[in-house]
Amino acid sequence: MEIGVNLEFARTEDITAARAMKLAAEAGYRYVEPYVYSDVALKINSHLALHTETDFHSFHARSTDVTEVNSLRKKLGLCFSAVDAHCSLLLPQIGLAYLKDAIDFAVQVECPIVVSDEGPLSSEWMNLEKSFDIMCFTLEQVLKYSRRRSILFATEPHNALTARPDYLLKLLDRFGPDELAVNFDTGNSFLAGNDPVEYLRHVAGRIVHVHVKDIPESQLDQRGKVTGTRVGVAAGEGRVDLKGIVGVLKDAGYDGVLSVECDTLEQARRSLHYLKGLGLF
Repeated sequence: MEIGVNLEFARTEDITAARAMKLAAEAGYRYVEPYVYSDVALKINSHLALHTETDFHSFHARSTDVTEVNSLRKKLGLCFSAVDAHCSLLLPQIGLAYLKDAIDFAVQVECPIVVSDEGPLSSEWMNLEKSFDIMCFTLEQVLKYSRRRSILFATEPHNALTARPDYLLKLLDRFGPDELAVNFDTGNSFLAGNDPVEYLRHVAGRIVHVHVKDIPESQLDQRGKVTGTRVGVAAGEGRVDLKGIVGVLKDAGYDGVLSVECDTLEQARRSLHYLKGLGLF
């Protein structure tokens, strides 16, 4: 196993992705995970269109100078563990275009994995079974494209469907291991009301990337009411059994990256110290 860090901490620190990469390397990380955004427009009719927008991203999938990014990454001795490209698989016209851009970006920056999830579910008009069918419909197209580009697509437990082990297992039965993998998020699975260690045991064979997210005491009142959160506290300082999780991964022969998701650079430093202290690296 290797240890990496998601560049989400750049949002709180109010720094560029390039600066965050430099600070991550100085802190001792050799793997980083950027959030990649793509502007997608869906024309509804002659006078109405929907556009994606974001208040934070590391790189823009279509306008970033990838030559410059690759040069900096190699200079710092970094690899991208995964491209984080969350969008909605429940809106095929948006999700497919968005993820194609992310997959193309991953190819250009020599990153093997793209991560996303199904997106929020509108329970007012769509139940879980119908949502599952729509997610699978979109995934069929996404996975065809990712395989053609030699990129592995991984879904993350983050919303109403993937936060539930029964639906994630159903999804993994639908698509084979050479098509669809899992980016396991320790904090999201915990907040959704699951025991992350037990959840992980069911899907460990399909894990290719892990978000190490620890949840503080202050968020326990949200448990069972939400399906995820953006970042957590420093690894080892919350309520998630990270030692148990790493143990399950070790037993399953996992040799990928544990990508820390925390809010600040100082938390990233403490997380690296904690994970190295587990004696598994």
